[in-house]
Amino acid sequence: MFNDDAESNVSWIGFSDLFFHLFIFFFIVFIVVKISAMEAIKNNNLYTAQLEQEYNQEIDYLNIQIKALEAKLAACMEKVAICEFSTQQMSDDKTELQLQIKILETKLQSCQSNLQECQISLNAYQEDNKKLKYRLRKYKNLVKYEGYGPDTSKVETNKIELFQQIAMNYNFVATEDERCIPILEDDSLCVEDTTLQEQTISFGSSVLFTSGRAKLKVRGRDILTTVGNVIRNKLPVIQEIQIQGHADTTAPRQYDIDSQQSQKYNLKLASERALEVFLFLKEQLAINPAEVLMSATSFGSYKPVTRTAEDKYTWERIRLENDDDDKKQLNRRIEIVLTYRR
Repeated sequence: MFNDDAESNVSWIGFSDLFFHLFIFFFIVFIVVKISAMEAIKNNNLYTAQLEQEYNQEIDYLNIQIKALEAKLAACMEKVAICEFSTQQMSDDKTELQLQIKILETKLQSCQSNLQECQISLNAYQEDNKKLKYRLRKYKNLVKYEGYGPDTSKVETNKIELFQQIAMNYNFVATEDERCIPILEDDSLCVEDTTLQEQTISFGSSVLFTSGRAKLKVRGRDILTTVGNVIRNKLPVIQEIQIQGHADTTAPRQYDIDSQQSQKYNLKLASERALEVFLFLKEQLAINPAEVLMSATSFGSYKPVTRTAEDKYTWERIRLENDDDDKKQLNRRIEIVLTYRR
């Protein structure tokens, strides 16, 4: 019996020790786990605080970015508004300019119409002026024949005789209304009265010279010989011979038509041509300047064929009288002005 109880007590004691050890083991495990959990919670709290801090920093950064973007958006919207205003203003300006252009076009058409009317009036005035000058010449002749002025009948006779002698050389029958003798197909030689005492013999430049040159053509030398011989035969009644060179406003391509170089070029060309005729009459036809006063001068492009000493001219008017090929052809000429003795 005792042995059985002793064995039972021993067994219980062994179980109690085992239970105690297990309790101690689990307690230690619990303490370790709790400490680990508390450490994990502490670490998690630190990590959470760090994340929260980083999150707050990110939020602050994003807020700054949002404010910057809002500022840029506001600036952009302001620029868009300015651009829209400028676009509208430009559209208004364009409309205004188009209206002004239409108004100016209307004024230009009116001005061109007035210019045409003015040109017609000017042409009519020039025609009337020519008629008045012709009537004045007739009146002077009438006064002369009635004995109220100097006797210039010899001058008139010499003019008529010189013209008829030149005309006879070209088989041309002169009339009172005709003063130009046909020489070539497109050229003629004109013998006209300028004043009561003077007489002008006009050669188109193409009759005597090649375009742009100052050397007499062969045909030009023949024509000048014919006319020069008639003049030489009339030298006893001639007081003065003036050879005038004239040009149009045409110039070489390197010069502008309104430039001083262009005007100087034409003045020089007309001068060289006048001198060429002077030397031909002197050396080839023996018209001696020591015996009869003879000179060579140049008007360049400054004296169109319609200009008289009484006219008031500007360069614009000279250009107007050289605005087509027909006018230019008339203005390119050599004139021999004879002054007769009374």
